[in-house]
Amino acid sequence: MVKDVIITAMRMLNLTSEAEEAEALPKGRTSEAMDKFLRLYNLVVGEIYDEYRRKDYAAPPYASAVGDEEAKFYGISPRVLAYGVAAEYCVTEGLDEAETWDKRYKSALSLAARPKINIKARRMY
Repeated sequence: MVKDVIITAMRMLNLTSEAEEAEALPKGRTSEAMDKFLRLYNLVVGEIYDEYRRKDYAAPPYASAVGDEEAKFYGISPRVLAYGVAAEYCVTEGLDEAETWDKRYKSALSLAARPKINIKARRMY
């Protein structure tokens, strides 16, 4: 779920009080922090859709609520999405760790499995 990705990103950033608050929220409820991280999550999904995995979906699989299922891109785990959310948070907040998290995120994306492409052999006439 998107909520799990967001909570993982919060924990990566040592935002433990926000993560604990998010975990304690009843289903269907949200907080200001969760809404902010949902926007960051959608930024990451849009970036992956635009730059890396265009053929997985016809349109970016944005989440409308934290209870939605996370986007399933080929070879990209929820942890990689959490890295992206953490990186976006650091960039938007102007934190010193922004470069570190961005490197982790980009590195994880570069290591992600890619779908195999089979090209049929053609004859030269």
